[in-house]
Amino acid sequence: MLEEAVRPAGSGLPPAVALRWLGLALLLGGELLATTTWLDTGTLAHRPGLLAGALGYAPVLLNIALAFFGVLLLVIGPRLPARAAGVGHRSVGHPWAVPLGLHLAALAGFLVLSAGIFDQGSRNAPLGAASAAAWLALALATFALWLSALAPWRAWRWLMTEERRALLASAAVAVGAWLAGQATQVLWRPLADATFRISRGLLELLYPDVVADASRRILGTASFQVEIAPSCSGYEGIGLIVAFVGVYLWLFRASLRFPQALLLLPIGAGIIWLFNAVRITALIAVGSSWSPQIAAGGFHSQAGWISFIAVALLVVGASHRTRLFAQRQDAVDAPAAQHAVLAAALLVPFVVLMAASIVTTAVSVGFDAWYPLKVSAAAGALWYFRAAYRPLGWEWSWHSVAIGAAVFALWILLEPAPESPPALPGDLAAIPVWLAGLWLVFRIIGSVVVVPLVEELAFRGYLLRKFAARRFEDLDPRHFSLLAFVASSVLFGVLHGRWLAGTLAGMAYALAVYRRGQIGDAVAAHGTTNALIALHVLVLREWSLWT
Repeated sequence: MLEEAVRPAGSGLPPAVALRWLGLALLLGGELLATTTWLDTGTLAHRPGLLAGALGYAPVLLNIALAFFGVLLLVIGPRLPARAAGVGHRSVGHPWAVPLGLHLAALAGFLVLSAGIFDQGSRNAPLGAASAAAWLALALATFALWLSALAPWRAWRWLMTEERRALLASAAVAVGAWLAGQATQVLWRPLADATFRISRGLLELLYPDVVADASRRILGTASFQVEIAPSCSGYEGIGLIVAFVGVYLWLFRASLRFPQALLLLPIGAGIIWLFNAVRITALIAVGSSWSPQIAAGGFHSQAGWISFIAVALLVVGASHRTRLFAQRQDAVDAPAAQHAVLAAALLVPFVVLMAASIVTTAVSVGFDAWYPLKVSAAAGALWYFRAAYRPLGWEWSWHSVAIGAAVFALWILLEPAPESPPALPGDLAAIPVWLAGLWLVFRIIGSVVVVPLVEELAFRGYLLRKFAARRFEDLDPRHFSLLAFVASSVLFGVLHGRWLAGTLAGMAYALAVYRRGQIGDAVAAHGTTNALIALHVLVLREWSLWT
């Protein structure tokens, strides 16, 4: 009788279940953030006893678990709405309050026991078997009871039966990713040595006074040298590009040819490793012939991202223009072509803004004097795609303005006090008055008009629907998806560097879209927030909000 009461997965996720899941997800996120910040399990590895040493590797299990869930979401992405609806409908009427109370009780016991185990005075004492077993049992019980509050166990059994292959594959990939990370601790030295030799050869083509100390991996000229550290060996860039190409292959699998397209993984890894040697050479050239401050500041921090973006664009462009990787045009249906055009219109202005920001930061020291150029570049991209935006719905309401004002109040409330006064007023005073005025005009126009348009098109116009449906252009913007709501908002928070305030702001702007299905509501809310922040900065001189 219970199975007969389960509605089909296509009927959508019940709103009450979706709200409960959202609350439980925020609860778990807060618990993980608090406990991982408070507990330093690495200290257990130095305590006497085998059990203490074993539990000292608990963060490894957490990292593998996070990788597992990330890979699982990617693998079952096309089926995720149906699977979530299936679990959700099996959760209707579920008595979740009891397991939630037990979860909080188990968490309290876990924290009390942790306080004793991690007490400063007991760190040199052996960890007893009973304490270690109880600590691990309470940790597992806390998570299991959270799952039980989320949905009944029969729903989890159904999901595990339906997605057993995806679960096994995700676990294998997560463990493999951790093993690969361990391998980099050993392999970075050969990579660093090879990078050193290539960079030295390139540098000798430019300068006669090359300084090279292979034993300490110091490379440069008589006036400027750098040390090729592990992070400069190239493995971080390889990991980033492999992850990017992997996601790209999955999202665009309908327009690519397999297995030939898999060659893009080693090709991208090889290219970005060579680009890394070029990046180091360019860094030394900038420091030797132009400005050591720019080389050690903006260029050093942004050149890696410039290389990543260049290689990513190169891989994507080659895959679509080379018959070895791309399907013939007549093999791709018209809706897929329409999908690609709309996706480009929504994402390209954001990519242009990010790329321009990286470039202008790379050639700046502290003060972003080139801000007007990146705003102009993003505005040009918006103008180029203007025809594609007309059907998105540009009406706005006073409700969206109120949402924007509420986000502003929340943003100010969560803004930390700056450790030192920002240098922006002094930098503006150092340039001519007319130029400082022009910079402020562009800063206001950029933050109030251009940035809200660019970011809302990317996050609420594209990601909010793309996470909910593969053919996002056919999805009603008012359709609520818990995954899309949370994932797009978290990414928005990460982008802004203020993850909590940014995530809550992203959720508020998403609700503005859900209310009437108009992208104009999200843009109006976002623009209102940024306009109030600009007014706050100019009136109260709190320049840290703009830095």
